[in-house]
Amino acid sequence: MRKPNIIFIVLDTHRVDRLGCYGYGRGTSPNLDAFALGASLFEQAIAPAQWTIPSHASMFSGEYPSTHLAIQASSALGEDFRTLAQYLTDQGYETTGFCNNPLVGVLENGLRRGFDNFYNYGGALPSAPSQNGYVQPRLVSDLRNGYRKALEWIATPIQQAVAASPGVFQFILNPKLVSWWTRYANFKGDGPASIRDTTQFFQWKLKENAKPQFIFLNLMGTHLPYTPPDRFIRDFAPIVKQDVEAGDFMRDYNTRAFHWLLPMKEPYTELEAKTLSDMYDAEVAYQDHLLAQLFSELDKDEQRQNSMVVILSDHGEMLGEHNLMGHGLGLYQELIHVPLMIRFPGQKTGQRVAETVSTMHIFHTLLEAAGIEEIEPSYADPIRTSEFSLGDKDQAKIPASRRVVSEAYPPMNLIKIIEKHEPAIMDVFQCKANHWAIFADLLKLLRVDELQDELYNLAEDPQELRPIKDDIERLGQLGGELDEYLVWAAGRAPGEFDSLTTDLNQEHVVERLRGLGYMD
Repeated sequence: MRKPNIIFIVLDTHRVDRLGCYGYGRGTSPNLDAFALGASLFEQAIAPAQWTIPSHASMFSGEYPSTHLAIQASSALGEDFRTLAQYLTDQGYETTGFCNNPLVGVLENGLRRGFDNFYNYGGALPSAPSQNGYVQPRLVSDLRNGYRKALEWIATPIQQAVAASPGVFQFILNPKLVSWWTRYANFKGDGPASIRDTTQFFQWKLKENAKPQFIFLNLMGTHLPYTPPDRFIRDFAPIVKQDVEAGDFMRDYNTRAFHWLLPMKEPYTELEAKTLSDMYDAEVAYQDHLLAQLFSELDKDEQRQNSMVVILSDHGEMLGEHNLMGHGLGLYQELIHVPLMIRFPGQKTGQRVAETVSTMHIFHTLLEAAGIEEIEPSYADPIRTSEFSLGDKDQAKIPASRRVVSEAYPPMNLIKIIEKHEPAIMDVFQCKANHWAIFADLLKLLRVDELQDELYNLAEDPQELRPIKDDIERLGQLGGELDEYLVWAAGRAPGEFDSLTTDLNQEHVVERLRGLGYMD
């Protein structure tokens, strides 16, 4: 029996609350909403981390950040962790990536490991497949490859330096440079081209009757800066066209990358908040519009029978809630409650799954679909994929495993920027603190280092404004489960936990881990 094609689409930086299928009423997502009607939609999917690298590393390795330790821009997913692409390659899949996020596609961090083909639409040197498999003459191909290697020799160290060096990172955030690198260094990639190329590549492979395909597509449309086409601004953010102050604010904000990252000393004005929120919606709508081309192919009867399609986000985005922007700090629901839809091969009717799940288990779900019943990590006991998979075409299911957890280790490049430019807000926003969240359905315990444990009932308090102070029993129970999780996760790590604590430079974290039994 032929293995199903697998199409894995990551809507980078996409909030769950801006999709119609999750209850949003502005009509931003007709194509995703239509897809959801025939898929399994997970109402409470939680990302394992609040930003791109650790979240992708978890989805690609099946491990939480405390185990895989790819938690900084300068981190790499260790060779001990076999990736999703590596496992699928071993199962006879052709594995291809179409990626718009430079953090996934450009940095040498192990996230591309195992892909047969990987095309970058972000970064200084974008690449794309030749159309319909066209092969260039040898001389032309050699000249192009030589030119590209020369450019890579120059560009790759620069791009790595931006990730590894706080000084370089701070330099490129100068407003005078932001417009340049967001455009000419393809910071958000090229969504239209990547979707077009993904669609054509898939069609070409089907005609070729090739191996089963694993196609990974990362889209960056909802990431700052917000520059959707005018049509979508008119429909979803008319304030930018109609109000001079709003238009000026948005143009200025698009060049102030510092403000995309730093906590806010003062909340936005009503006009500023509406401008950002509406422009975010315009980007959501534009990206949804672009996806129609790919969905038209995936919705054909043959593909519905023979393909598995996963759509999710790696993390969300703060838009001023709790006086935060971006996705560097904290574990609020705006950051980690993400969309997740799976259409299994042959699935004809949609279903909604209310239980809380981790998007990390996409790893096990896709391996099970490819026919892998058990994996044997070199650093841990064997794992049966069926125990962690999110289901099949007949019935989505919840893994009979540990509680769902999310982790936020502060990106050190960002911390050094805050220390230099806004040191007064370091303690106010607990910027250096590590955050963990553990869920029991709609109860969420949020831990901020040694400072506090807070319990929230998300059904009654979805904005996390009123911590529950009198439920000592549940606080103690979930706190104890989080302690057990931390020991378990670090115990699985094949490397030394020192790599994490050195990056974080948090003495009190080390002391806590000693107390929990991790470290001598």
